[in-house]
Amino acid sequence: MSAAVDRDGAVRTDGMAAVDGATGAAATSSGIRRLRLLTPASLVELTAALGAMTAQSRFLAGGTDLVRSMQQDHWTPDLIVDLGDIAELRGIRVTADDLRIGAATTFTDIASDPLVRRHASCLAAAAAVVGSRQTRNIASIGGNIGNASPCGDSLAPLLALEARGVVLDSGGATCERPVAKLLAGPGRTTLRHDEIITELVLPLLGDDWHSTYAKLGSRTMVSVARVGMAVVVRLDAAAETIVEARVGIGALGQTAFRAEGLEQVLTGSRVNRSTRDAFVAACPDVARQSIPGRYSLPYKQEAIRGVAWDAWENLGLDSDR
Repeated sequence: MSAAVDRDGAVRTDGMAAVDGATGAAATSSGIRRLRLLTPASLVELTAALGAMTAQSRFLAGGTDLVRSMQQDHWTPDLIVDLGDIAELRGIRVTADDLRIGAATTFTDIASDPLVRRHASCLAAAAAVVGSRQTRNIASIGGNIGNASPCGDSLAPLLALEARGVVLDSGGATCERPVAKLLAGPGRTTLRHDEIITELVLPLLGDDWHSTYAKLGSRTMVSVARVGMAVVVRLDAAAETIVEARVGIGALGQTAFRAEGLEQVLTGSRVNRSTRDAFVAACPDVARQSIPGRYSLPYKQEAIRGVAWDAWENLGLDSDR
């Protein structure tokens, strides 16, 4: 790795024993823990860095989740791979068939990008309400997937948009996997420790497609989703009918998921108040199936109704009939 730097860093963890992550030797009781830091500057160097990673290693992109985890859980990875110098991991572009978003692209950039707003408006809407403004300025979409929090705002839109992740491994091989198959549960993905998402691929949608994202959060300025919903529909404008519908749900269960029951309610239905009301009325059952017996179920059943109503209204469909 010609340009990558392998150096020792120090992370303070008050009251914890210090361990040299590079050698495994115990250090003093000063509250300093040693770790290794790699800073690859290209995908080629990142591939080599992947070969050094273990199950206890972590990537550093925005660091919004990693730093909090290290502080709250009082632990230090044996190796951190800093992705900040890899330009290939950032940026948004359109090909003939896809919208492509680098995994290290920040939510601020996604929310404001005209390509995302045109081709994946539900993702742009979700990116605009991730955490605080400061969080959006540094948090990345790849990190949101890798963290696999059930309340990750980008996950429901990515599922509804049928996004795929480009995965790179330590052997230099790449493949595409649906985001739905990357999520394994709270804080868990199906990625091996020597794999990383380098890019998100979203199939381009035509002008007959409409999408939006709505959520109920815990606060106003720094809102963590308590229920999030992405709705993507394809309209037959002449027939005033929803031809195809996709609904992604977040913060309602172990991980984000597609709500097939809600999709069935919308698909083939006319664009009118009756369809809107049927869509909203079907939501509590989705909550019941997702979190049966949970103490928060009654609250979530009402919350998802309100979120579904907001999502319908945000789509801008004419439901005055």
